[in-house]
Amino acid sequence: MAENTPVQGQSKGKSIACMACGIASIVLCEVYGMGLIPAIVSLILGGQCAKEGVQNTFTKVGKITAIIGLILNIVVGAIMIIAVAAGVAAGVSGSY
Repeated sequence: MAENTPVQGQSKGKSIACMACGIASIVLCEVYGMGLIPAIVSLILGGQCAKEGVQNTFTKVGKITAIIGLILNIVVGAIMIIAVAAGVAAGVSGSY
């Protein structure tokens, strides 16, 4: 076995985890920024896979979905902050 050859099972597991976290970041973007955590984890796992020399479809999809999830989370967070600020400025009260 060559020195730079990654262990197949471990790298495949990281690749699948990278993809799963990337997809979770998109799904969780509506939950008050909770999608930021899986997006960051997915990018870290994608980087580790790249260091190990693993560039399969799972890793590529994980990185792409993590970037999309990161952007969506930032946009949704900004919209929520603007909506709260507008509500406060308009004097909207939460008690009925």
